[in-house]
Amino acid sequence: MLRTMRFISLIVGPLLMAVSTFFWEGERYGVTAGVIIMIANALWIYGLIGVWERIAAIKPWTGAIGIVLALLGCVGGIAFGLQGFFEGIFEISGSESLDAADAYPIASAIVLWLPGPLMPISLVALGIDLAWSKLAPVWLGVLLVLSGAAFPLSRITRTESIAHLADALILAAFVVLAVHYLRGRMDATPAPNSREPVRASQPV
Repeated sequence: MLRTMRFISLIVGPLLMAVSTFFWEGERYGVTAGVIIMIANALWIYGLIGVWERIAAIKPWTGAIGIVLALLGCVGGIAFGLQGFFEGIFEISGSESLDAADAYPIASAIVLWLPGPLMPISLVALGIDLAWSKLAPVWLGVLLVLSGAAFPLSRITRTESIAHLADALILAAFVVLAVHYLRGRMDATPAPNSREPVRASQPV
Protein backbone atom coordinates (compact mmCIF):
# COMPACT_ATOMS: atom_id res chain seq x y z
CA MET A 1 0.00 0.00 0.00
CA LEU A 2 2.82 2.40 0.88
CA ARG A 3 4.51 1.80 -2.47
CA THR A 4 1.24 2.36 -4.34
CA MET A 5 0.51 5.60 -2.50
CA ARG A 6 3.97 6.92 -3.28
CA PHE A 7 3.57 5.88 -6.91
CA ILE A 8 0.35 7.92 -7.06
CA SER A 9 2.06 10.85 -5.32
CA LEU A 10 4.91 10.92 -7.85
CA ILE A 11 2.39 11.27 -10.68
CA VAL A 12 -0.36 13.39 -9.12
CA GLY A 13 2.07 16.03 -7.78
CA PRO A 14 3.62 17.06 -11.11
CA LEU A 15 0.31 16.48 -12.90
CA LEU A 16 -1.44 19.03 -10.70
CA MET A 17 1.45 21.44 -11.18
CA ALA A 18 0.94 21.10 -14.94
CA VAL A 19 -2.80 21.64 -14.56
CA SER A 20 -2.25 24.79 -12.47
CA THR A 21 -0.53 26.53 -15.39
CA PHE A 22 -3.79 26.51 -17.34
CA PHE A 23 -5.34 28.66 -14.59
CA TRP A 24 -2.75 31.42 -14.57
CA GLU A 25 -4.31 34.87 -14.63
CA GLY A 26 -2.00 36.75 -16.94
CA GLU A 27 1.37 36.82 -15.19
CA ARG A 28 -0.11 35.84 -11.83
CA TYR A 29 -1.06 32.52 -10.29
CA GLY A 30 -4.39 33.75 -8.98
CA VAL A 31 -6.77 31.95 -6.63
CA THR A 32 -7.38 28.71 -8.54
CA ALA A 33 -3.81 28.12 -9.68
CA GLY A 34 -2.52 29.03 -6.22
CA VAL A 35 -4.72 26.44 -4.54
CA ILE A 36 -3.77 23.74 -7.08
CA ILE A 37 -0.06 24.51 -6.62
CA MET A 38 -0.42 24.22 -2.85
CA ILE A 39 -2.15 20.84 -3.11
CA ALA A 40 0.33 19.61 -5.74
CA ASN A 41 3.35 20.27 -3.55
CA ALA A 42 1.70 18.86 -0.43
CA LEU A 43 1.01 15.58 -2.28
CA TRP A 44 4.25 15.49 -4.26
CA ILE A 45 6.53 15.48 -1.23
CA TYR A 46 5.21 12.10 -0.08
CA GLY A 47 6.55 10.33 -3.15
CA LEU A 48 9.73 12.40 -3.34
CA ILE A 49 10.71 11.33 0.16
CA GLY A 50 10.22 7.70 -0.86
CA VAL A 51 12.62 8.10 -3.80
CA TRP A 52 15.22 9.91 -1.74
CA GLU A 53 15.01 7.15 0.87
CA ARG A 54 16.01 4.67 -1.86
CA ILE A 55 19.02 6.83 -2.63
CA ALA A 56 19.82 7.11 1.08
CA ALA A 57 20.05 3.30 1.25
CA ILE A 58 23.02 3.54 -1.13
CA LYS A 59 24.42 6.96 -0.31
CA PRO A 60 23.21 8.03 3.15
CA TRP A 61 24.60 11.55 3.10
CA THR A 62 23.30 12.57 -0.31
CA GLY A 63 19.98 10.87 0.40
CA ALA A 64 19.55 12.71 3.70
CA ILE A 65 20.46 16.06 2.13
CA GLY A 66 18.12 15.34 -0.78
CA ILE A 67 15.17 14.76 1.57
CA VAL A 68 15.79 18.15 3.19
CA LEU A 69 16.05 19.85 -0.23
CA ALA A 70 12.81 18.23 -1.40
CA LEU A 71 10.96 19.17 1.79
CA LEU A 72 12.08 22.79 1.70
CA GLY A 73 11.45 22.98 -2.05
CA CYS A 74 7.86 21.83 -1.62
CA VAL A 75 7.42 24.26 1.29
CA GLY A 76 8.52 27.00 -1.11
CA GLY A 77 6.05 25.78 -3.72
CA ILE A 78 3.23 25.86 -1.15
CA ALA A 79 4.28 29.38 -0.10
CA PHE A 80 4.18 30.69 -3.68
CA GLY A 81 0.83 28.99 -4.20
CA LEU A 82 -0.57 30.71 -1.12
CA GLN A 83 0.92 34.00 -2.28
CA GLY A 84 -1.06 33.69 -5.51
CA PHE A 85 -4.17 32.73 -3.57
CA PHE A 86 -4.00 35.74 -1.25
CA GLU A 87 -3.15 38.09 -4.11
CA GLY A 88 -6.29 36.88 -5.80
CA ILE A 89 -8.75 37.06 -2.92
CA PHE A 90 -7.49 40.48 -1.80
CA GLU A 91 -7.19 41.73 -5.38
CA ILE A 92 -3.56 42.74 -4.98
CA SER A 93 -1.35 43.17 -8.04
CA GLY A 94 1.97 41.38 -8.38
CA SER A 95 3.93 44.61 -7.90
CA GLU A 96 1.96 45.45 -4.76
CA SER A 97 2.63 42.00 -3.39
CA LEU A 98 6.38 42.34 -4.03
CA ASP A 99 6.42 45.79 -2.44
CA ALA A 100 4.71 44.36 0.64
CA ALA A 101 7.25 41.53 0.79
CA ASP A 102 10.12 44.02 0.55
CA ALA A 103 8.92 45.55 3.81
CA TYR A 104 9.77 42.25 5.54
CA PRO A 105 13.03 41.16 3.85
CA ILE A 106 14.10 38.51 6.37
CA ALA A 107 10.69 36.90 6.68
CA SER A 108 10.17 37.01 2.89
CA ALA A 109 13.57 35.38 2.33
CA ILE A 110 12.72 32.56 4.74
CA VAL A 111 9.22 31.98 3.36
CA LEU A 112 9.71 32.65 -0.37
CA TRP A 113 13.10 33.52 -1.79
CA LEU A 114 15.21 30.80 -0.14
CA PRO A 115 12.93 27.71 -0.28
CA GLY A 116 11.46 28.61 -3.69
CA PRO A 117 14.61 27.86 -5.76
CA LEU A 118 15.18 24.63 -3.83
CA MET A 119 12.45 22.81 -5.78
CA PRO A 120 14.27 22.97 -9.15
CA ILE A 121 17.58 22.45 -7.37
CA SER A 122 16.19 19.30 -5.73
CA LEU A 123 15.02 18.01 -9.12
CA VAL A 124 18.50 18.48 -10.58
CA ALA A 125 20.05 16.81 -7.53
CA LEU A 126 17.58 13.93 -7.80
CA GLY A 127 18.49 13.30 -11.42
CA ILE A 128 22.21 13.35 -10.67
CA ASP A 129 21.92 11.09 -7.62
CA LEU A 130 19.65 8.55 -9.32
CA ALA A 131 22.08 8.19 -12.22
CA TRP A 132 25.12 8.22 -9.91
CA SER A 133 23.71 5.51 -7.66
CA LYS A 134 22.53 3.53 -10.71
CA LEU A 135 19.01 3.26 -9.32
CA ALA A 136 17.66 4.64 -12.59
CA PRO A 137 18.89 4.84 -16.20
CA VAL A 138 21.23 7.70 -17.01
CA TRP A 139 18.77 9.09 -19.56
CA LEU A 140 16.12 9.41 -16.84
CA GLY A 141 18.58 11.27 -14.66
CA VAL A 142 19.33 13.63 -17.56
CA LEU A 143 15.59 14.17 -18.10
CA LEU A 144 15.16 15.13 -14.44
CA VAL A 145 18.11 17.52 -14.63
CA LEU A 146 16.64 19.17 -17.74
CA SER A 147 13.22 19.45 -16.10
CA GLY A 148 14.79 21.05 -13.03
CA ALA A 149 16.59 23.58 -15.23
CA ALA A 150 13.45 24.38 -17.26
CA PHE A 151 11.21 24.89 -14.21
CA PRO A 152 12.65 28.22 -12.92
CA LEU A 153 12.93 29.59 -16.45
CA SER A 154 9.20 29.14 -16.96
CA ARG A 155 8.25 30.60 -13.58
CA ILE A 156 10.58 33.60 -13.72
CA THR A 157 9.47 34.66 -17.20
CA ARG A 158 5.82 33.67 -16.52
CA THR A 159 5.58 32.71 -20.19
CA GLU A 160 2.80 30.15 -20.52
CA SER A 161 4.26 28.34 -23.54
CA ILE A 162 7.57 27.81 -21.73
CA ALA A 163 5.72 26.82 -18.56
CA HIS A 164 3.63 24.19 -20.39
CA LEU A 165 6.79 22.77 -21.96
CA ALA A 166 8.56 22.62 -18.60
CA ASP A 167 5.50 21.04 -16.97
CA ALA A 168 5.32 18.38 -19.68
CA LEU A 169 9.02 17.61 -19.25
CA ILE A 170 8.69 17.26 -15.48
CA LEU A 171 5.54 15.13 -15.76
CA ALA A 172 7.13 12.79 -18.32
CA ALA A 173 10.20 12.32 -16.12
CA PHE A 174 8.12 11.56 -13.04
CA VAL A 175 5.76 9.15 -14.78
CA VAL A 176 8.80 7.06 -15.76
CA LEU A 177 10.30 7.47 -12.30
CA ALA A 178 7.02 6.43 -10.66
CA VAL A 179 6.85 3.26 -12.76
CA HIS A 180 10.44 2.41 -11.82
CA TYR A 181 9.56 2.90 -8.17
CA LEU A 182 6.36 0.86 -8.35
CA ARG A 183 8.05 -2.08 -10.06
CA GLY A 184 10.77 -2.22 -7.41
CA ARG A 185 13.57 -1.32 -9.81
CA MET A 186 14.91 1.14 -7.27
CA ASP A 187 14.99 -1.30 -4.36
CA ALA A 188 18.56 -1.71 -3.28
CA THR A 189 20.74 -2.29 -0.28
CA PRO A 190 24.41 -1.31 0.02
CA ALA A 191 26.78 -4.06 -1.05
CA PRO A 192 29.50 -4.94 1.50
CA ASN A 193 32.80 -3.22 0.63
CA SER A 194 31.33 -2.01 -2.63
CA ARG A 195 29.92 1.16 -4.10
CA GLU A 196 27.51 -0.74 -6.31
CA PRO A 197 23.91 -1.34 -5.22
CA VAL A 198 22.61 -4.85 -4.71
CA ARG A 199 18.98 -5.35 -5.69
CA ALA A 200 16.79 -6.39 -2.81
CA SER A 201 15.15 -9.77 -3.15
CA GLN A 202 11.91 -8.47 -1.64
CA PRO A 203 10.50 -4.98 -2.15
CA VAL A 204 10.23 -2.91 1.00
